[in-house]
Amino acid sequence: MTTTLLMTEYWEILESQTLIKSNKFEKLYQFPQALGKGYRREFTFPNALDLEIYDYELQDDLAVKAPVREHSVEFEISLAGSFWSNFHNQDIIHINAGESNLFGSGIAPKETCNYKAQQQHFGINVHIKPEFLISSFCDSSEPIAPELQLLIKENDWLNWFSNLKITPAMQAVTQEIINCPYQGFTQRMYLQSKVFELLALYLELLQSDNKTQSPANKLNKEDIERIHQAENILLARFHNPPSLLELSREVGLNDFKLKIGFRHCFGTTVFGYLHHYRMEQARRLLKQGNLTIAGVARAIGYANRSHFSAAFKRKFGVNPSIYTTSKLCK
Repeated sequence: MTTTLLMTEYWEILESQTLIKSNKFEKLYQFPQALGKGYRREFTFPNALDLEIYDYELQDDLAVKAPVREHSVEFEISLAGSFWSNFHNQDIIHINAGESNLFGSGIAPKETCNYKAQQQHFGINVHIKPEFLISSFCDSSEPIAPELQLLIKENDWLNWFSNLKITPAMQAVTQEIINCPYQGFTQRMYLQSKVFELLALYLELLQSDNKTQSPANKLNKEDIERIHQAENILLARFHNPPSLLELSREVGLNDFKLKIGFRHCFGTTVFGYLHHYRMEQARRLLKQGNLTIAGVARAIGYANRSHFSAAFKRKFGVNPSIYTTSKLCK
């Protein structure tokens, strides 16, 4: 049996959980009995950083539906249990025990997070506001450090790095966080330093992967041609595009190589490229003035006008209605 909840419903259940211990910095909760058993420890820092240590077991499989939303920098380290996310563009990421996912800031796509019952879920989760990272590690007179540019996308679709193997160094720091021997202000200083130590290990891991696994070294001339063929298919069918798996089959590449190659050739994900093209087409149609906003939304593949308007504003910083309003004023 699977319990399916909207993200808002899931958080409402979490807010009803029993509070066991509380101070200005730490809260210890009993995991909601409506979902399972276990505990959650939340640490809130005054400088836009949140840390959670969790250890629970679900009574039923759980699916949590998350909407398109703004997202901070996040990483999760799983020491036990597994879960996976289905994205609305048909991409899927998994995380198993001994693995980790790293998410940048920006706009997170619609997704469904799936968790298995009758197994221990044990690990840590961290959220960091991008502006806090910038103010902590970047000089205001200089561009954002290249290492952080991977993680800070502002109003663009976020980057994510999935199925990262937890290195021995990351494992050691995670255990130090879980078994922190301090209390009060000393505990806060210690845990914050360990969170940044983990982030440094992530960035070192990504840099090492880029050096040893450059996409250019994986792609031959035929692969490049197939990736451009995939681009042509997306543009021709942008109003009703194929899923990532369907697209990879059509051009004869596996989905991993298609994702790697698309980022190499176009500097963005398949979904990011498609979204940019859709929004540009929408702006062109709005300027022509022959269609209503709802008509433009349908023309580029959006069934819901409000979803289209929200996506358009994130992309261009203005509501699509500004085009119809400007015509009325002429």
